[in-house]
Amino acid sequence: MRIVIIGSGEVGTFLASNLSDEHDIVIIEKDKHRIEYAKEHLDALVIHGEGDNPNVLKQAEIEKADIMLAVSGNDRTNILASIISHTIGIEKIIARIRDPDYFEYPQAIQIPQITVVNSGMLVAEKIANLISTPFAWKTETLASGKIQMLKLRIEDNSPIEGKKLSEMDPPQAWIFVAISRNGEISIPTGDTRLKKGDYVFALGIPSISDKLEALLGVKREKVDLAIISGGGRVGRRVAKTLLESDIEVRVIENDHERAEIIAEELPDVMVFDGDATNKEILKEAGAASADYYIALTGNDEKNILSALLAKNLGTKRSTVLYTKPDYIDLIESIGVDRAISVRLSTANEILSMLHLKGVAHIALIEEGKAEILEFMIHEKTKILGIPLHKAGFPKDSIVGIVVRGNEIIIPKGSYVSEIGDRLIIFSLPGAVKTVENILS
Repeated sequence: MRIVIIGSGEVGTFLASNLSDEHDIVIIEKDKHRIEYAKEHLDALVIHGEGDNPNVLKQAEIEKADIMLAVSGNDRTNILASIISHTIGIEKIIARIRDPDYFEYPQAIQIPQITVVNSGMLVAEKIANLISTPFAWKTETLASGKIQMLKLRIEDNSPIEGKKLSEMDPPQAWIFVAISRNGEISIPTGDTRLKKGDYVFALGIPSISDKLEALLGVKREKVDLAIISGGGRVGRRVAKTLLESDIEVRVIENDHERAEIIAEELPDVMVFDGDATNKEILKEAGAASADYYIALTGNDEKNILSALLAKNLGTKRSTVLYTKPDYIDLIESIGVDRAISVRLSTANEILSMLHLKGVAHIALIEEGKAEILEFMIHEKTKILGIPLHKAGFPKDSIVGIVVRGNEIIIPKGSYVSEIGDRLIIFSLPGAVKTVENILS
């Protein structure tokens, strides 16, 4: 396929890197420094110019594109480029729009062939999911909400610490599909023994996730007060989402004008004008008694430092927003509870919408160390009617869940696929192409 990507910022670069192995990528970028980086590091044709300029789009041969991804940092560029691409006849268009004000004018963006992604909404949803599932370190929603993936940590004195997977009895309709140990993810066997500090990836039904609490020996705690540092678009969206869940929200913002805007826009939120890395500001905001601290500024270092300070003052849990992929292992090792990447969240959402080769790449895990794939069985699928143990799936992948109508199946080797079955697969990167070929 030919895919045109407008913008080679963090999201565009990530998408190009992940799609270029099997597709022809054309990048349109106006920044000269980003152009040099893209030419040096990406397998793509890079064109200098504005993504909403018809002449630049013509130079990129937009009319030959199968997919157009408008992910620049400028909403107007993304919207106009999407509309131009639509008029040319591109059938699959995805546009990132960050400013929620545009959603007040749906006629401008509600074209069936154009799918809109809003980073703030994605992050707000992920944070809300984490708060509603406080014992999980990461959550992903799969199969149109029917299935949830949870990343769980094996704590000291956990009832399952030291046990083999074959010795455990997870709740019905839940399965452990992978383990992360010392930063490395692997597909476990029944003989795999869990250790303190391991992270386990589980797939199952959200409505009975509470049964995992008993298995892990953790207790769900009610969240009454959350402190947010950073009152930008993402911060305000998260604040609104938490208020809807009857959680008291306080915001720390070091830009005086923005702090006034937040106070006016969110009258139920107490706003503190100051730097969240200042311990006195954190004390004033109530960090000593807060249930959650959420750092959402655009500065990774400040987010991590303020989260550690808040935890030191007594905040029970913390979540930070990060942009630098190298920070993920560090964040988990120094005491910050949760980490969310805007770049990865946005890229995951876009990849899940593409359905390349009929496979939806639902989520990239740990900066691409693993993937979750979703596939619908149809009449021409190679493995239709073949028992799972004969399907040839590689050892670095696992079919974790099958959704058959309203039935949830944990497939064993004897499972035989039927038309309409939806397979949720956890795979390491080296096995993804083989999985795609099996399912194609």
